[in-house]
Amino acid sequence: MRKLSYGSSRLFTALLMSIPCIFAYSEDAYLSPTINQDIPQWGAQISNNVENINADKTVALSEYSSSSEANEYDESRAAYTGQNFGECCEDPSDVRSRYHDNALQTIECCDKGGIWLPEDPPLFRPFMADPREICYSVGWRFNDNALTKNIIDVSFGDTLPIYRWCDMWPWHGQLQFEIEGAVWAVFDPCQESAPLINADYYVGFPLTYAIDRWQFRLRPFHISSHIGDEFLLNHPGFDRRNASNEYVDFFVSFDLTPEIRFYGGIGYIVREDESFRVKPFYSAAGAELRMMRLGFYSEKNLLIGFPIFGMHFRQNGEYKKHIDATYILGYQFSKLCGLSHNLRFFIEYHDGYSSEGQFCKDPTSYFAIRGSYGF
Repeated sequence: MRKLSYGSSRLFTALLMSIPCIFAYSEDAYLSPTINQDIPQWGAQISNNVENINADKTVALSEYSSSSEANEYDESRAAYTGQNFGECCEDPSDVRSRYHDNALQTIECCDKGGIWLPEDPPLFRPFMADPREICYSVGWRFNDNALTKNIIDVSFGDTLPIYRWCDMWPWHGQLQFEIEGAVWAVFDPCQESAPLINADYYVGFPLTYAIDRWQFRLRPFHISSHIGDEFLLNHPGFDRRNASNEYVDFFVSFDLTPEIRFYGGIGYIVREDESFRVKPFYSAAGAELRMMRLGFYSEKNLLIGFPIFGMHFRQNGEYKKHIDATYILGYQFSKLCGLSHNLRFFIEYHDGYSSEGQFCKDPTSYFAIRGSYGF
């Protein structure tokens, strides 16, 4: 038997559904008096039932909202979600220490011992001057000696907090496990198709701990590098290698004041590809200055803005001439509540070595204008 098309089957279904209506219409002389008498009664009964249900719901909600059970729920919810939004935003008298107040007050009064997917700032902030900061960013580089004179570099990265423990160990700090993902890509905008030069893909599993003004991070992670197809076509003699490594590092951060931060750490390459070997040990250190006294505060929008300055230094066995240094100077906008994301606009100067995958052994220096969004 020939199958019906989709449109024909829909038409056939509609015809079948219309048969009862046609039958009812043909029996109108028999059915219509009964229906005409009953419909007003049914409508009145339905209206009365709806009014009774709404009245019962209003009474129940008013009784619950005034009950101790509702108050206990509201208090536990505020503690469980990490912070009381109203409490966070009502008193802006000391906005300089707001970030770590928000980050560390998660479930301090909660007896659950921990929380899944905490909605709070991370315990260990990324380094604002790090060329490999986990954030969303876009920038224009000038005179990159390792790649080309003009480069557009972009990054897409974020942190997913998985679980946070409170009141951990004798110091009563907080411990958090996270998953990070990012990609850093560089393009040549002066070519007709703006080809991709290189892309580095990152995934990490940080374990962070914070107590008072100290923060610690132990992080295993993987980075794999991929050269752009058009770049390889335009450079047929390029010796492509597989720059793919697994790392583990440990960093310590200290807030000297709410405006001044110092950090440093060491790392080791656990596994590397045979085609591209680098020295396994590396270290990094830096400092950040948030000049909040020179900024502004909007009580209406719960927004703060201030100048920023940061420096980040890296060193490993491949850096034979000097250490790798990055400096930034710009302006930051931050929310005082919620996750405390930051929007930054800054100029950047880099002097040292490239951060781009297979080019990491090439010395370079460049100037850049950048914008970023993240922590």
